[in-house]
Amino acid sequence: MKILLVGGGTLGSINPLLAIAKEVKIRKPDIELVFWGSRNLFERKFVEEAGFEFFPIASGKFRRYFSFLNFTDAFKIFYAGFWTLKKLKELKPDLILTAGSFVAVPVAWSAWKLKLPLLMYQQDVELGLANKYISKRAKFKIATSDIAAKVVPGGSKVLGFSVRKILFEGKPENICKKFNFVPSKPVLLVIGGSTGALALNKKFIACLPRLSQDIQILHITGPGKGIPNVKRENYVQVPFINQELPDFYAAADLVISRAGSNVLAELAALKKAAIVVPLPKTHQEQNADYLHDHGVLTMSQESLEPEIFAAMIEENIFNLEKLQKLSQNISNIWQTDGAGKIAEFILKQ
Repeated sequence: MKILLVGGGTLGSINPLLAIAKEVKIRKPDIELVFWGSRNLFERKFVEEAGFEFFPIASGKFRRYFSFLNFTDAFKIFYAGFWTLKKLKELKPDLILTAGSFVAVPVAWSAWKLKLPLLMYQQDVELGLANKYISKRAKFKIATSDIAAKVVPGGSKVLGFSVRKILFEGKPENICKKFNFVPSKPVLLVIGGSTGALALNKKFIACLPRLSQDIQILHITGPGKGIPNVKRENYVQVPFINQELPDFYAAADLVISRAGSNVLAELAALKKAAIVVPLPKTHQEQNADYLHDHGVLTMSQESLEPEIFAAMIEENIFNLEKLQKLSQNISNIWQTDGAGKIAEFILKQ
C-alpha cells in the first residue's frame, strides 16, 4: 500500500499529517508513505527530520482579499494542476490524505481526474477555501469534532484531532537547565504558530516592561519576523524550535497563543492553561469563539493594550486555582487521540 500525504503553507496542515503517518507506520511498518508539500525549504526540513520522504510541488494561493498576486497565482494553480496530474500518474498512490491548505488544491483536482481516492481531514470550525474545493472531490471526509463536521458538505466521520505523541515527552527540567530558570517561578510561553505572529509579538513586547520580573518567559517569535531581541532577565527569544518544543510546552504554566486549530489541539491534549488571541478577520475568530463558550480565556488583538495585556497575564499566571480551571476547561473541549483512529480508518480502506 502506498499513501500520499499533502500539506503545506504552515505547519498547521503538516503536523497532523505527520502524527497520522507515525501511527500508520506503527501499525504497518512496510507501508510506503510519501509527503508532498510547498517549495518552502523550512517545511521540507521539518518533514524530513520527522523521518519521511518529501517532494516539493508547484502550487499557488488564492487570497480572499484583492491582490495582484491572485492573478499570477491563478497561472501557478493552472500549471500545478497539470504538473500534479503527471506526477500522480507516475506515483500511483492507493490513497491521498490532506489536511487542507492551498498546496493540496491542484492535487485534489488531479486525484479527481484520475479517480484516485482522496481523504480530507477537516480541523477548523469553518470550512476554508481550500477545503471547500477539496471536499467536493474527496471520497472520504474526517472531522476533528462535531462542530467541524457540520461545515463539511455531505457530512464527515468524527475521529478527533491528530496530535503528535512526541509532544507528551517534554521535560521542564531541560528548560531550567538550559536557560537557568528557577523551578519555583512561573513560566510563560508565547507562541504564534510555526510562522510566528508579528502583530501578537509587537503587542507582547509592548507589555513586557509591565510584567513582573518573577515571570520567566519563553517567546517563540517565528522566523524572519524582525522582532528586536529585548534585554530582560529570564526572557528567552527564539525564532523557531522543533525538537525542543515538547520541553517548552512542558515547562509552561501559561501559554499565549494564536487560535490555529493545530496549536489549540496541542494545548488541549497537553492540558495547558492558555490565553488565546485569534488572528483578526480569519477562521481563527470562529475557533476562539468556540473555545470562549467552553471556558477558555480569549482576547481580541485590538484589546491588547499594554496595561490590560500585562494585567491579564499576571492575574492568571500567579493564581494556581485559575490555572487549574483553565487547564481543565481546554482539556475537556475536544478528542485529541485522533491520530491512531485515523490511521486505523486508513488501513481498513
